[in-house]
Amino acid sequence: MQFKLFVSANQKELREERFAIKEVINDNATLRQVFDVFLFEDQTAKRKSPSATYLKHVSNSDIYVGILGKNYGDKGPDGLSATEREFRRFLKANPDGEVIVLLQGESFDDDKRDKDLQELVRTVKANHIYKRFRNIDELKTQVLNSLISFLDEKGGVAKGPFDSRICPEIGYDAIDEQAVKDFLQNRAIKRKSKVPDGTAKDFLTNVLKVVKKDKAGLQVTNAGLLFFGKEPSEIITHHEIRIARYKGTDRVLTIDSQEIKGPIYKMLDEVQIFLRRATNLASKIVEFERIDIPEYPYEAIREAVINAIAHRDYNRRGTPIMVAVFDDRVEVKNPGGLLPGLKIKSLEGKHSTRNEMICRIFHETMDMERFGTGIGKMKNLMKAHGLKEPTFAEEGDFFAVTFYGPGDKILDLVPSIPKERTMNLQKLGLNERQIEALRLMVNEKKTFDVGIYCREFKVNEKTARRDFKKMISVSVVEKIGSTKGSFFKAKI
Repeated sequence: MQFKLFVSANQKELREERFAIKEVINDNATLRQVFDVFLFEDQTAKRKSPSATYLKHVSNSDIYVGILGKNYGDKGPDGLSATEREFRRFLKANPDGEVIVLLQGESFDDDKRDKDLQELVRTVKANHIYKRFRNIDELKTQVLNSLISFLDEKGGVAKGPFDSRICPEIGYDAIDEQAVKDFLQNRAIKRKSKVPDGTAKDFLTNVLKVVKKDKAGLQVTNAGLLFFGKEPSEIITHHEIRIARYKGTDRVLTIDSQEIKGPIYKMLDEVQIFLRRATNLASKIVEFERIDIPEYPYEAIREAVINAIAHRDYNRRGTPIMVAVFDDRVEVKNPGGLLPGLKIKSLEGKHSTRNEMICRIFHETMDMERFGTGIGKMKNLMKAHGLKEPTFAEEGDFFAVTFYGPGDKILDLVPSIPKERTMNLQKLGLNERQIEALRLMVNEKKTFDVGIYCREFKVNEKTARRDFKKMISVSVVEKIGSTKGSFFKAKI
């Protein structure tokens, strides 16, 4: 079956973008066979009016692809630009037709568009899924993803959910059995059970069912590759988490960034390592304990990343999961908005997913519950940490979770610090004088040299040096410099 696709955009402003849509289809052998693209520039001169020609074609099309830039376009006698006239005609002729709208620029660019175009954008946002792009490459990626998703829904490319499909490019030799063994160890610890008998191959085939037998031998599903593959991103190229630390509260200056690829559990470990270095850790001495206070409860962000992996739309090529760390917040975004029937306001307690097999594997290690408790878990972890609840939103066809941090009030976050974040200073062998000195160094950012220490605590030089030697040996204090100007500060 072939589908007719109509490209609509301001011809003067968006000529390159219009031709890019056709290029996406012409460069793909499968899409060339499935989609018949109408581009007005390809039409030969005829006696019929241009308006009658394109309106006839848009009425007979199965898919409308509209590109909106900054300019509304010249108005006709009806007060509408060609783009809006085509949009309205398609909706009237094909109320159940596929609408793909692409907005050029970021959300903060919307008020820079022509006023009439701003009104059209508002109409689109209120009634249709739209995608944003900043350049031609992003435009092509968005269109490609949308068309593949359209064909998947029609049964035109592949059948069944992405995660349960067989990956035809590989065989069982693509599986890393050590990753399976590590998974089984983690599963046993979480479940407080024994590692099951049998081979890794048996477990993947008979328990997880991510490897399937047929006449040709063992075949691996996409879920099996994502969790246990040696190099899953070489086959599923959009299986990636892009994480970045930005200076300030916007994306102008990047301090640190990383493209994280590989098996899913390894990716989660890499995200944790990045977040540890990209967020703050403060310390405070309370009575005889040193308390280390992280800026965010990592488990809450990890839950959001797991949800992003489990619920993202893997049919969207070229679009990774994105984690952004700012001075005041952390954002986690995954491609694929909410499934039909789900609403932001009533997400908690609901379980619906595109990738049931991925969720089932996360259930095995108790990283995900079966009954939609992830939203509540994130909220509770943030509240217990002394922070406000995270927010959840749909941004185009992305799902976004935002965690707001404490800013410069991180030392106030002491309501529920886990035991592993506390250190009993008396058990380290420190006396009351040393603990008080450490309290001044940690809480009040004070530094000491030997002379100041002697005067502060009324001890002689020998005692002061012995005190510092002990504090250095248990890694709570460090010496800065080696000359007469050397001093001691808290080691955090």
